Amino acid sequence: MNIDMIREYKELSIFLLKTLQGSLSSGHDSGKVLSSLHESLVSAANASQIKRIHKQVKALLIKEKPVDVDRLLASIQQLKNDLLFQSNVENDLHSLVDELKSLLGMALHQIEALSLHKEESRKLFLECRDDLKNIAALSDMKRYVVKFKRLFSVSIILDDETDRERDELKKIITILADSISDLLLSSGDFDSGLDECIERLQQARTLNEVQEIRELLLQQTKGLQVKTRQLVADVQQSREQVHDANKQVEILKKQMEKVKQEIIIDPLTRTYNRRAYDEKIKHEMAGFQRYGRPTALAIIDIDHFKKVNDSYGHRTGDGVLRILSDVMKKEIREIDVLARYGGEEFALILPHTPYQSAFDVADRIRRKVEASRFTYKGKPFLVTISIGVGTLKVDDTLESYVERVDQALYRAKDRGRNQVVGEDD
Repeated sequence: MNIDMIREYKELSIFLLKTLQGSLSSGHDSGKVLSSLHESLVSAANASQIKRIHKQVKALLIKEKPVDVDRLLASIQQLKNDLLFQSNVENDLHSLVDELKSLLGMALHQIEALSLHKEESRKLFLECRDDLKNIAALSDMKRYVVKFKRLFSVSIILDDETDRERDELKKIITILADSISDLLLSSGDFDSGLDECIERLQQARTLNEVQEIRELLLQQTKGLQVKTRQLVADVQQSREQVHDANKQVEILKKQMEKVKQEIIIDPLTRTYNRRAYDEKIKHEMAGFQRYGRPTALAIIDIDHFKKVNDSYGHRTGDGVLRILSDVMKKEIREIDVLARYGGEEFALILPHTPYQSAFDVADRIRRKVEASRFTYKGKPFLVTISIGVGTLKVDDTLESYVERVDQALYRAKDRGRNQVVGEDD
């Protein structure tokens, strides 16, 4: 604490003591004590002596309790706080001096690592290093700073080559930082600290600062490498999981297709069953009503099939059904629908087909069946079919359409079988 501050607090303290003396009897013992304290305070030379006198005054106040004791105690406490604050400020200044000395010491250590070719620079450096140990007050520090600045202005100037090296390194590090930043941004990592590194790099003035930032970025790069390896491993694992999932999907598709086929395919003849026929005939009717495209239907019945079962057995009868189905499937298109309509009856839906073309297809199938070879225990037997053919008309319902074709089939049977009869015949 400086002398002016001590003088001001002494004057304030003296004023308080005089006020206190006025509130106590002059003949009282306490008055004598106050007089003694007053004399001590007048001769006090530092803050610690003033603090000690304050304690004695406070004790006397508590003992005697004068009329204005509360106000005086508050004033004395304020005085004490002010003294403590000033003492702390003084301590902080000393601490600041110590910290500055420490920083200057580190700076001198870095300067010593540089080459000081000039004798003048070397001498000034040694003076600064030795004077640093003797700094004890702010006034010493101010004088020292002047000398220290001169040391920098005389000796610590980087040459052009070092400047170029620093600038080139800054460019390289900036490119590296931008690349890492882009990679981290694409991976969704926004908390990388790269922005701070880039900002520091832009403000860097020395090669050492640039090199420090380089080390930070190298650490970032190593972290990114670890993340990248983990990401690659995760991607590979995901690919394997997707591959396994795709395999499972393919298996499920095949199973579903198999189930679907079992639902719509007749197991014996491998043609469509009655359920599939019902759906497809409705679909053809809807297409006809909307687009007016021609469509035809043929109903096929095996002649005297009951006789085949009775004579050769049901196993042979099943074989006849399978052979007939294969023969018919070879004579139709992919868009045509061949379905097992009943026990020995088949229905053939022919989309985009006019009446005469449908009639010709039906007759070709009849002739192929008649020409096919059937045997039982080495002995041949003949199998023929009868077919009714019709086309969908504007005023048709599903029932009227099928009934008209079915009537044509009955006429083929009545006329001796093994023939095709059309709806208009």
